Amino acid sequence: MNGSPFGGGSVGDFVVIDCDTHAVFARVMEVRLPMTERHDLDPSMGQILSPHPMAKLHLLGALDLAKNSVVGGISKHPVLGAQVYGASAETVGRFAKAMASQGKLPGDQVSLAIGHVKDASSTPVRLSIKGLFSRHCAILGATGGGKSTTIATILHSCREQLPRCKILLIDATGEFAGAANGQTSCFLGSGNAPEGEKRVRIPSDNLRESDYFAILNPSPTQRIKLSEAIRSLRLVKLLEDETYATEKEALKDYLSPRGTVKKRDLERLNFFKIISNKTFAQNLESPDSKFDFTKLADQVLHECVKEAGEKWVEDQNSQGWCQPLVSKIRIFNHSDSWKPIFGDPTPPSLFQEIQTFLASEEQMLRINLSQLSFDVGLREIAVNLIGRWLGDFIRDFNLTKKAPVVVFLDEAHNFLNQHLGDDDLRYKLDAFEKLAKEGRKYWLSLVLSTQQPRDIPAGILSQMGTLIVHRLINEADRRVVEMACGQIDAAAARFVPNLAPGEAAIIGIDFPIPLTIQVDLPPDHAKPSSASPDYGKWI
Repeated sequence: MNGSPFGGGSVGDFVVIDCDTHAVFARVMEVRLPMTERHDLDPSMGQILSPHPMAKLHLLGALDLAKNSVVGGISKHPVLGAQVYGASAETVGRFAKAMASQGKLPGDQVSLAIGHVKDASSTPVRLSIKGLFSRHCAILGATGGGKSTTIATILHSCREQLPRCKILLIDATGEFAGAANGQTSCFLGSGNAPEGEKRVRIPSDNLRESDYFAILNPSPTQRIKLSEAIRSLRLVKLLEDETYATEKEALKDYLSPRGTVKKRDLERLNFFKIISNKTFAQNLESPDSKFDFTKLADQVLHECVKEAGEKWVEDQNSQGWCQPLVSKIRIFNHSDSWKPIFGDPTPPSLFQEIQTFLASEEQMLRINLSQLSFDVGLREIAVNLIGRWLGDFIRDFNLTKKAPVVVFLDEAHNFLNQHLGDDDLRYKLDAFEKLAKEGRKYWLSLVLSTQQPRDIPAGILSQMGTLIVHRLINEADRRVVEMACGQIDAAAARFVPNLAPGEAAIIGIDFPIPLTIQVDLPPDHAKPSSASPDYGKWI
């Protein structure tokens, strides 16, 4: 009664094959009887049979007994008559321990205990921190498979064992408030901020011209006027700098008291001559040049002019074409959904909060997006802006002199491989794809969680050094996982749809053998708030 389950003959059980200097680790894929014995089976009671079942094994890898290290692939194949033993949980744990520590220098052997061998809670499985984070990590699985619990467990382990590492958690659903307990949480969204969370915004100054094209989706004609309006408002902003006092005086007839640029009935050539100064023009055309979005609708109307000799004159046709665009801009100016970007300027900038956090002694910063609207790609744009800012920041400031940063992105399929706009102008949201390719050398690592691996760009999944795969039912999702990691093949993938909640296959560079574990539950205070409703209470 005090024993533990011991497999070795059923489909899915692990076995060990004795090969003298190596122990080959395998998994039972199929159990059957020889064809000649199938006809001898009699279902009648009392029949005594002596069947000779055969098993088909999937050879996973080998353990070098002398070096106690796992060998990827099969370096020595079993010979005829080799002994096959059922693998106990302790044996499986020995393989896991050898995989986690092989090839590591003493300083690299720090690891996180995130789970245990199934049916043996006393046999923990540890993941190398260096292997888990330095090459990025993806947590994959269908709804209810245990992704959120895995994230919460990793976060809890990181907080206990990596006090100097910086953790940035982008919480798309708001379910990780407990995991960030005691740390700073920023609230980016509409409505009232939850108690204890700091409301923040993404200033419109951080948007580039391409972002406005993606949000407003102008027609080709409107696009020209929108681009000119943005440049005119950048001009107004630049002229606030005392460095350009001479240019401001020369352009005073073009500047309206409302903070816009007038053009109708004014000279064109004189205007372009003044702004064509090389340094001035470079600042004006810079994608990071700022302007006041609240003035954009009025400025678009000011751009509805046409050339008439040396002056601009009113163009009623372009006014008609641009009127829908003007109305759209004014809606964004007053939209509750878009307040975190275009609304109240009082809350602090999210990017300033991140920068302060990276320079502080604090360990984790959580960004709560649960109340951020799905309107017109707002969520996708906001997350892409976060990724782009991080990319610019790590290039300008060398994190290797401070501390490594691990960025957790939950529900990643909602934000990656996304496009906005139409066929005439498609805006690719690829900031996190660039981070996946470049972040490692800047000491920034990604942990992505998604229930739809097929929606993650191949360029991102190919950068993931470790995959934690929960139950996946969709065949397309399983194929994506097989293609993303060479260590898993069709045979190993057959077990992915049958994983129980909380079970996960660990696949990656540090795990040359695909290993199934049971993920440990985090403490009660750190558990994610993602439980399904208890329908029994509604009977």
